[in-house]
Amino acid sequence: MFIRARARAGLSVHLLTGRQLRMFLVSAALGGSPTEFDEDAEVEVEINRREVRVGESLVRSMHLGKWPRSLAPGFLQGLMAAGAPMDLSIHLGPIPAEQAARTLEWQKVRFESAQSLSLKRGRTMSPEAEIALEDITRLRDEVQRGRERLFHSSLSVTLHAKDENALKEMTQRAKGHFAATLGKLDNLPFRQREGLLSTLPLALNAVAEWRSLDTSSIARLFPFSPPDLDTRSGTLYGIDMRACSPVVYDPWDGTHLNANTAVLARSGSGKSFATKLGVLRGLCRGVTAYVIDPEGEYADMARAAGGRVLSPGVPGEGMNPFVIDKGDSEEMLQRIGSLRRLIEVMVGERLPAERRASLDHALAGYYARPRERTGFRDFYAFLQEDEAGDPDLARLLRPFATGSLRHLLSDEGDDLLNNEALVTVFDLRLLEPELRPAAAMVCTETVWAAAAQDPKPRLLVVDEVWSIMQHPEGAAFLVSVAKRARKHRLGLQFITQDVQDLLSEDSSRAITGHSGRALLQNAAFKLLLQQDAAAVGAVGDSFDLPEDLQRWLLSCPRGDGLLLARGNRFPVRIEATPEETEVVEWRPGHH
Repeated sequence: MFIRARARAGLSVHLLTGRQLRMFLVSAALGGSPTEFDEDAEVEVEINRREVRVGESLVRSMHLGKWPRSLAPGFLQGLMAAGAPMDLSIHLGPIPAEQAARTLEWQKVRFESAQSLSLKRGRTMSPEAEIALEDITRLRDEVQRGRERLFHSSLSVTLHAKDENALKEMTQRAKGHFAATLGKLDNLPFRQREGLLSTLPLALNAVAEWRSLDTSSIARLFPFSPPDLDTRSGTLYGIDMRACSPVVYDPWDGTHLNANTAVLARSGSGKSFATKLGVLRGLCRGVTAYVIDPEGEYADMARAAGGRVLSPGVPGEGMNPFVIDKGDSEEMLQRIGSLRRLIEVMVGERLPAERRASLDHALAGYYARPRERTGFRDFYAFLQEDEAGDPDLARLLRPFATGSLRHLLSDEGDDLLNNEALVTVFDLRLLEPELRPAAAMVCTETVWAAAAQDPKPRLLVVDEVWSIMQHPEGAAFLVSVAKRARKHRLGLQFITQDVQDLLSEDSSRAITGHSGRALLQNAAFKLLLQQDAAAVGAVGDSFDLPEDLQRWLLSCPRGDGLLLARGNRFPVRIEATPEETEVVEWRPGHH
């Protein structure tokens, strides 16, 4: 039945026998995995009074002899979050409802008889007995109503250490965790063999000591509850390597500062893979995604996921960021400022103060008149007709209206909401590198216009964000978007491998000297993957990381990193299923 059920779920199952089974059990006893175990190596096992020596490792098994009166949610979380190498087993066996009801009724009668006898002798019942009677009465009623079930339960722990001092420290820490909840972890003198067998993956409770627990208490033994992250709903972002639990949260649930995420990593650390995986998993929860892709890395993934790929600059695929909702005066004022910064990046120079004032005046005058449709070409025509305006503005913008760049901005390409795809990738690789920052800002403004019209969970991914941030107006533009994104339920995820440049502070570079840190301050989530040696010091200073974490970020494997959220640090491993990997790494003609 077990194998048939797994087959229906698309899983392949086969029994371990012979050498495979031996490798599996010995590696488990050593506290490792079969891939770390040399199958030809001889392993000596020495069973002592209080521990077992397996090879060069010391192993100590203990059993939870006294359970707390009540279990809090995440009862085992603190123990697992300590990061100590251990195996923990929970053995459960259902008790038939009739038998459970009879047992509870008998215990209730026994306590009531003891209470009656004490009263006859002029004595009162002890507080412990009164509490036990209350618990038994409540539990009996719940079992009889079918709201609870009883289970035989047993919990054993096996600790792994390299030497006696480390084993002693780990033992005290484990006992202290249970003592804090009024429980007691018992040693197993002369029963270490039974304790070790109970924590091996054999489904064998060799300790053979049981305690009856109800369904609610058993549910609280579930250890997957990372602190300060809401796991009731959300997207799976990785595995907490310290607590061995999933990291699941919803950036749009309203409990976070915003839905913005910063991804900082060196080249080849897995930042693109992690971003693609997050986009895919978000799609399953109804999060619409937009990706600004300077190098064309995300296009194949979008096609495989049923999305669309747009190439600004190609005829028929231009963007129109000039659509503004005039009903919101504050929004219109902010958008006009964004368009002015966009135009400065487009022309490739910071306009003098007088010309900037002329541009602001022209934009305000353009939107002051009633128009059926707004767009760049219409604005360009307005500049040409404006006798009181600055004629040099029209000259600066001519390449985007009639020249080779005329397809970047299109009056017809603004309606992203019409047949909005689950994921849209703006592929900028066909543009010249010096034009990509302007194109990225055009796409961002267009997505912002869509978000303002129809607020719902949306993710805007900006890859290689430093290409925009190195321009003063581009930096101010992105910081403004990061600050206002929450208003329209937009999450901004920006990625860079130019970590040192983003974190640098240089007052001589005007706004760009501090804008990188301002952008990071407006990101509720920061994902730090493997860092370059030249940048790790700046990363450590910016995020107040201890030296051991800085060293770890220098050498952690691809896909491992540090998630900073809610004032906590979560060492995470980003893993994908084979099906997810196939979509993330999909290439035309390769599958």
